[in-house]
Order: sequence, then structure tokens, then C-alpha cells
Amino acid sequence: MKKCIWKYVAGAAAVTVALAGCGAAKAQEPDEKNKSYKSVTQVQEPESIDFEDWDARLALEEENPVSEKFTGAVNQFSYASAAQLLRTGADTKNQNYSPLSLYYALALAAQGAEGSTGDEFLKLLGMEDRKALADECGKLFRRLYIDHQVSKQKLANSLWLKKGQNFRKRFLKTAQDDFYTSVFQADFEDPETGKAMGRWISEQTGGTLAPELKTYPEEVLAIINTVYLHDEWQQRFMESANTKDIFTTASGEQMTCEYMNREFDFHPYYKGDGYTGTALRLKETGSMVFILPDEGVEIKDLLTEDSLSDMFGNQERESGTVTVSLPKFRFEDSTELIPVLQEMGLREAFEALNADFSSMTDEQIFISIVKQETHIEVAESGVEASAYTEIGMEAGAAMTEEKNYELKYNRPFLFGIISDMEVPLFIGICNMPNQV
Repeated sequence: MKKCIWKYVAGAAAVTVALAGCGAAKAQEPDEKNKSYKSVTQVQEPESIDFEDWDARLALEEENPVSEKFTGAVNQFSYASAAQLLRTGADTKNQNYSPLSLYYALALAAQGAEGSTGDEFLKLLGMEDRKALADECGKLFRRLYIDHQVSKQKLANSLWLKKGQNFRKRFLKTAQDDFYTSVFQADFEDPETGKAMGRWISEQTGGTLAPELKTYPEEVLAIINTVYLHDEWQQRFMESANTKDIFTTASGEQMTCEYMNREFDFHPYYKGDGYTGTALRLKETGSMVFILPDEGVEIKDLLTEDSLSDMFGNQERESGTVTVSLPKFRFEDSTELIPVLQEMGLREAFEALNADFSSMTDEQIFISIVKQETHIEVAESGVEASAYTEIGMEAGAAMTEEKNYELKYNRPFLFGIISDMEVPLFIGICNMPNQV
């Protein structure tokens, strides 16, 4: 019988990041009411920088220089994986994907991989060695962390270890120091453990995700990562300006939706090969980009790595008065990720006899599940997004003339939430907004 060993859960709405150095860990008293698990260490959350404390922000950047090579690797992985993943159902359903969440999940798994298995991880993630990967992940984690009265962008990680199972001390130390991972000892035979994992996810994602995870007696390790984002538009939509209008799906179906409307002055306007679009600035966490395919252009025609990089990267733009009519939308999404990762070159990690995670544990284990679920809501005041990714492992053997533009998102469109460091947090497709 296969043994389910390792899960990773990643949420993508805000990113919790530490401000300096390594993740400080402190021992927790065991919860006598919950015999199924106990907290061994709890990573201390970083000190939050105030909304207008620019000196502290500058100090944070100077103490945590993230290399262009690393951000380039994250972006290449993000657009390559999104291009493959979103093509499935591109014209039929709503989709939302957090490439950053999956990247961190794989980067943490890579810390336990050796030999050719480790080589595949590093090639996929665009880095040369595990130590550099962990170090850069720690710096980016700290740079992304935002938690104050206006905005939240938070990443969190946890390890759930089977009681009595031995894991490499170096692996656990790296998980805590660079990935800010809380550690729990767990009884995977007790259903309460899965409920506790779900509660932890809910706490980290502002209650937007509250799964009740299943555990199995043979399970020995679960890794959970969450990302949570909640922010306001710099220039919010007024509810009084909302209208009801028609949205036409890819299949030609028409539905009545509630549209948010606003005119923006000196605003970015994108025009590329087969699309137009704009970006709405968030107060703290970056921007949300909305891409509208030209009439007659299908979304799947834009789903290539180069096209996504052009649309959501640091592209050239015009500036002018941009009138935006955007439907409100809120949805959840779920997807299996192993086929995408295999197509991208990560293969040995999924093979029961060949996977090498000897830097994690003595037991022969392999990845059997990679799944992500997400939530996103776009409304007048701003945006909220979250996700969790589960990786399961089993045992085996200058100013120009002002122009006027109009963007009415009344047919399927792409969206992306991009951080101030140009790192994609979410990329998705709205094929069917909320119907009135």
C-alpha cells in the first residue's frame, strides 16, 4: 500500500514575509486538548513596517538585496507554468493560479532532494544550488511581507511531521531559517490532524480558504504554505457608478453582470499583438493587470510564455485618459499540477523507485500529489486573493499628449496581480463573472 508522506499547501492572497535575517523560532507548549498534534516551534512573524515609514522600507531593501537572476528565474517559471496550466479550459471556465505559491512549495521540497532529482528541481527553478535558492527565497520572503492597517501580503509555511519519524536537522533548519516554517508533530492516523491543518490554512488566509484535509496512517510528512493578499485600489470604484450590462462568454452565452466604472487620468494603456489592457494600482502590494483580447482573438492564443511575459511584465505602455468598465467577480478554482511540472522537466521526483529525497529523510519517498486551490474577489474597494497548494509524498521503493481610451471588459479576459518587484503573485482568466 502506498504511503502518503508529504503535502504542501500554498495560499495566494497576501504574502507574509520577514523583515531581516532568519526566521526566529520559539518552542510552543503542547496543546493538551489536541492529542493528535503539538507545536514544536513557531516561527515569529516579522515586525510590520508602517504604511508611511519610508526609512524602514529602504533599510529592508538594503538588508535583503534580491538578485535579478533570481527574480528572472521566478518570472520565467511563473509565465512558463501559467502558459501550460491555463490552456486547459481557457475558453470555458474561470481559472486562478499562484505561480509564486507553487515556486515556494517546490523550492522547499528541493532542499531535501539530492542527485539527479535535485538537479531536476534546480533546473526547473532556474537556480544553481540549493543554498543560493534558499537564501534568495528568504530575502524575497522578507521583501514581500506587508501587514498593516491598509494592506496585507503574507506568506506562511508549516511542517507537520509524523511522531517518531526522523528528518534531517539541516533540512529542518533551512525550512525554519529561510522559509519561515512552523513545525508540528502530528498523528496522521487521527482525523483531527487534517482538521487542524485546515484551521491553520484558514488562519493564514483570512478565512477565505478553510479546507478539511484528509490524512492517512501511512503519511509521514505534510508541508503547508499559504499566501494571502488583501489590498485597496489607489483609486477605488464608486458603487454609485455601477451599471448592469451584458457579458458574452466564449461560447456566445450572454449574461447580465454588475460593472464597476471609472475614468482614470494619466493612466497606463497597453496595446500588444492581439490585446489591449491596463493596470490598476493597489495602495501597497503592486498592481492588478487586466488584459482584453481583441475581437476574434481567443484567450488560448495569448497563452505562451513570451506573450504572458509581455502582458504582465514590465511592458511598454502609453498613457492617457482610460475609461474602465470592469465586471465584479468572485470565484474559486482547483487544479492538478503534476502534468504541468512533468512537461516542464520535473520527472524523477514523481517516480517511486528513482526519486531521491535523502536530504530530507532516510526513507525512500516520492511526490504523488501536487494540487492548488485558489480564491479571488474583485470589488469596488480592492482585491482579495488566496490559495493553497498541496504536494503529497508517498513512500516506495516622459509625458506625451493625453489620449483617450476605453476598455470595456464585456467578454473573457486575463488578469494578473503583480508585486512591486515585478513578481507575479496570481495569473488567471475570467470567463464568467458573477451573474446578476
